[in-house]
Amino acid sequence: MPGMPSASFDVLVIAGAALAVAAMSLTAFGLRRQRYAGWHWWVAALWMTVLGTLLGSLLPGRAGAVMATPLLLQWPLVTLIGLRRFHARQEWPGRQGLDAALGVAALLAATTAQAWPGGPAQGAVTACGLVVHLYVAAVLFMGPGGRDGTPVQGLGAAIGVAAFAPGLAALPAQPWLPLQARAVAAALGGIVLAFVAVTLVCERTERQLRDSRRRLRTLANLDALTQVPNRRHFGDLAAQALRLDPPGSAVLLLFDIDHFKQVNDHLGHAAGDRALCLVALSVQEHLRAPDVAGRHGGDEFVLLLRRATTADAMGVAARIVAAVQQRSEDHQLPPLSLSFGLVQVGAGESLDGALRRADQALYEAKRQGRSCAVAAAGDELQPVFSESQRLGLTAC
Repeated sequence: MPGMPSASFDVLVIAGAALAVAAMSLTAFGLRRQRYAGWHWWVAALWMTVLGTLLGSLLPGRAGAVMATPLLLQWPLVTLIGLRRFHARQEWPGRQGLDAALGVAALLAATTAQAWPGGPAQGAVTACGLVVHLYVAAVLFMGPGGRDGTPVQGLGAAIGVAAFAPGLAALPAQPWLPLQARAVAAALGGIVLAFVAVTLVCERTERQLRDSRRRLRTLANLDALTQVPNRRHFGDLAAQALRLDPPGSAVLLLFDIDHFKQVNDHLGHAAGDRALCLVALSVQEHLRAPDVAGRHGGDEFVLLLRRATTADAMGVAARIVAAVQQRSEDHQLPPLSLSFGLVQVGAGESLDGALRRADQALYEAKRQGRSCAVAAAGDELQPVFSESQRLGLTAC
């Protein structure tokens, strides 16, 4: 290239090639992934440096430097704007308007300085680049913390190092060296930018996938209406609790809403849904953290009280019924009554076996007039029922 030693030209070509690879890689990566806010700015910053390096290598003498310098000067600010948009919900030092104003001022100062040849003009351009790079590096170091803070601060360190490259290269007073230094610094910074951008995008995508899986697990495990564990999930939780607790220390309660079909038939299914939600809310408020509740199906609920007795379970049932009847009017419902079947889970007894015995006790509570709790002892073939305990008011 005329006016430029071959070694200098080779440096620009190598720097431009490295930048082009980084720009193409980030562009292709974004085309295959979800493009978050800020990605377009990062791609623009890389392609600006590619264009600047290309102009510096193709245009002779000062013309190449005049065309290339503004493009190589602006990439840190464009990168910062992209980061602000990517982390739009987090607090950043300064504002995007200040970034743009500084970029315009640096661009005008560098362009004006290059209109006059000589050392002072080159020094002014170097000073503009130093201010821009150090400003961006400071903002990145003081930016958001957390998991994304480390790669962002690494990028800030790379930009801070790049700030001093043109000044050091300008010491020999050879006119092409500052442009070489800017191109090399931009190439190194561009590679770091591409790596950081890929890291930030991948980490955010991974977090979103984990959140989606967590929400799906929640939807799969909870009853959509009442927000208590569904039958399958209750079975898993209860079986695990029975394995961990001392044998025979848990009480299983199976209960339903008396005359629930009449609520649906006379008041509508919306009223039935309100009744189910009211019961579920009252259950959750009166259970201890280790206890397990679930919707067994229809209007039927199931509870596992850990390290409890049937007497304790009778008290819990009475408190649940009192809460339901106290709040029925607030939910535009008639007074509701509940019937309970209780069993002490035997040592070595399966959850299904305990559920069948609790169902027998619930059936006995219905037979004895509803709105009561009945405990069953003995085995499934020869159950022994306790005297029923009345719970609250009889439903209207």
